[in-house]
Amino acid sequence: MTILVTGATGFIGSRVVLNLGKRQIPIVAADLDLDQNKSKLEKKYINLGFDKNLLTFEKLDISNQDNIEDLFSKYSFDSVINLAYGIGTICENNPVLASKINIVGTTYIFEMIVKYKIRRLIFASSETVYGAKQSVFGNRAIKETDYTGINNHHFTYGVMKLLNEYMAEKYIKKYGCSIAYTRPSVVFGYGRQNTAINWAEDFAAKPALGKVVNLPFSKDNTDNWIYVEDCAEQLVRLALKDKLNFSCFNTGSETINGHKLEATVKKFIPNADINFLEEKIHTPLIDDQDDSRIREEINFNPRSFEQGVKSLIEEVREINLN
Repeated sequence: MTILVTGATGFIGSRVVLNLGKRQIPIVAADLDLDQNKSKLEKKYINLGFDKNLLTFEKLDISNQDNIEDLFSKYSFDSVINLAYGIGTICENNPVLASKINIVGTTYIFEMIVKYKIRRLIFASSETVYGAKQSVFGNRAIKETDYTGINNHHFTYGVMKLLNEYMAEKYIKKYGCSIAYTRPSVVFGYGRQNTAINWAEDFAAKPALGKVVNLPFSKDNTDNWIYVEDCAEQLVRLALKDKLNFSCFNTGSETINGHKLEATVKKFIPNADINFLEEKIHTPLIDDQDDSRIREEINFNPRSFEQGVKSLIEEVREINLN
């Protein structure tokens, strides 16, 4: 059983690779930017004691149909975890390029699932498919069946993710494919790579190194958070489960405000210097998710925000000591 992970050297993708390595599952780790990140991931994989013979790297441009066809014809994949995606800043600044990666590229993956009769495809969507206003849904946790109109959308990224979801449902109904997707909330942890929400690492990573951190929201701002390791665990469990009851899953973990964020960091770093932008009351994200569906589906409860912060601080300090 070989699993293809696209976007394998990225923030979430690298954690998925390590998660599969722990399970001793053969992996093809595919990414466009192997030159910069391959050696770092490979070193960590080997240092953790995983079998290096089970890990193969392939350079992949998801927007290149021939490249994708060559990859799928070369291997016999049991499952695919697709995390190759143009991030939010690319979507806003260069929507044509982003469309080639995020819409055309993802559709190429759907086509390969059908052509090569792949058992399961899992991909990460986003909570941004719900738009940018919690007020649209009222003061409650948002469920997978909730949607909002285009006027409430802030991110081009979210609109593209929503189209991916509709396309996935089309392939499920037309071809009987086994496809599922998650809607992660704010994924925090070490290793973010110049994204629009680097604050989801910096809020604890900078204080861990004795640095000041400036956050782009107020202490009253509320967001739903999930630790990156748990996000990866969810994706892997969905890929490995024999039969899924749903195709769409919220994957948030805990909803907190800036006051609790600050208190949690200071529990581990009492002298943490954290500044908030008080005039900006909210981030352009929803506040709360109902993630009961995925908890029941894969029998897994993500760690608390406090536990995740502790893990993030420990990882940052360990890496900077070595």
